[in-house]
Amino acid sequence: MIGVIDAGTTTIKLAVYDESKLVDLVKEPIVKHNPHPGWVEIDAEDMARKCLKLADYAIDKYGIEAIAITNQRTTAVLWDAKTGTTLFPALGWQDMRGDRLAERLNRDRTIRVARAVGKIVAGISEIIPTIKNNRRAKWLITLSRLSLRPNHTSVKLYWMLSELGEKASDYDLRAGTIDSWLIYNLTGEHSTDYSNAAATGLYDSFYLRWSKPILEIIGADTCMLPMPKESDEIFGEYRNVPVTGVIADQSASLYALGCWERGDLKVTNGTGTFVDLNVGEEPWASSRGLLPLIGWKLKGEIRYMLEGMLLYSGSAVELLRDIGIYDDVKETSEMAFRSKNEDMLLIPAFTGLGTPHYISIPGLLYGISNAMRREDIVKALLEALAFRVAEIVEVMRKDFPGELRRIRCDGEMSSNDFFLQRLADVTGIPVERGAILSGTSFGANLIAGRAIGKWKKEFCMPFSDVFEKKEELSWKYRKWKNLLKAAKNLRV
Repeated sequence: MIGVIDAGTTTIKLAVYDESKLVDLVKEPIVKHNPHPGWVEIDAEDMARKCLKLADYAIDKYGIEAIAITNQRTTAVLWDAKTGTTLFPALGWQDMRGDRLAERLNRDRTIRVARAVGKIVAGISEIIPTIKNNRRAKWLITLSRLSLRPNHTSVKLYWMLSELGEKASDYDLRAGTIDSWLIYNLTGEHSTDYSNAAATGLYDSFYLRWSKPILEIIGADTCMLPMPKESDEIFGEYRNVPVTGVIADQSASLYALGCWERGDLKVTNGTGTFVDLNVGEEPWASSRGLLPLIGWKLKGEIRYMLEGMLLYSGSAVELLRDIGIYDDVKETSEMAFRSKNEDMLLIPAFTGLGTPHYISIPGLLYGISNAMRREDIVKALLEALAFRVAEIVEVMRKDFPGELRRIRCDGEMSSNDFFLQRLADVTGIPVERGAILSGTSFGANLIAGRAIGKWKKEFCMPFSDVFEKKEELSWKYRKWKNLLKAAKNLRV
């Protein structure tokens, strides 16, 4: 049996698997604080204690053969190696306190020059497409959209180092994401995996190294940072049980859903929505705002991915519940199917728009009338989220050659039939729903099992439903995009 520690946005969970069968699931709440609007702080010390408690439980009750870790990405932790204690609460991936800092950092001469050179190469690639086959050219094209964003680990680390100021020299500083913090507490080792490193904004995924120019800009150095390892390496031991199968949440889902080949696409619908495309053994350049990341590195084999995201999707459905539109999110699919309103549209800019816009604008609800019902608002929200995913898929089709044959989905919000049906309708691509919605922990389980030799043959989760295109929604999608354009230009 394998115990998977899944450190998410609201809970830290232990999932115990006997091969593909879930034997036990234990949840502990994450202690979070929002001291100011846009700030998201996590009690990392509390999370570490709960991680050890869950690991002890799995060892004592089930005699597990390995401990795997999957986690939320880009959350930043800074601690002192002399004492093993954190210097600040962990800054969560949704934390936006670094918004103005990011604007200032993006005016740095190094970043401005990199963007300028990248734009030149991107322009040339439009005339000579074959230039995109060269890795250095792809790297330069990616620089055309180089931007440090407040949700990056890099900006959060800059904020913490700035707060320390001259006191930084009093500590033996270690910095990392949630996986490296938990590994440190379990094993005493300071390491991470490639998928987590690539999401920090500090790592050069094209050349597999920490980026010295970015580190210089934020005032950090490589000795603070963890050593990247392959996800199926042994990261250390806790109570004589190997820690392995360490992988970032979205990469774990990509693996669990069997998206192992170039052109495979998955959508994870949880607190936010993450759209990930396997681009194969070579990194791929995007000039339209997709993030070039590492899917995984296993037994020396690497897979890259392009990612787009919605910062607020499942959270938006919960928000409508919290303000009284319905009592249970499980009602939303049936409510949306009941609605006959085709005029109401919604721009779901609750905390910014995400890919490919990366701007903050006011959210809009359009088409209000005295005939509207609660069901119409629910339908407008779910359609808007499907349209946002369709936008990202549209960008992927422009940036990456080849046919997108299917979309595989996991995450709790993927239980919503209306949402997945609208996704199939607007993209024209069949949508397959995973039978196991928690793809993150299942993927880490598969990789840990592979690491300790429990199975030689690759297998992924089964699928429960397939949604084919039923309605022509292109007309409504065009109207929605017109509204989005108006919202981006709206000044009141």
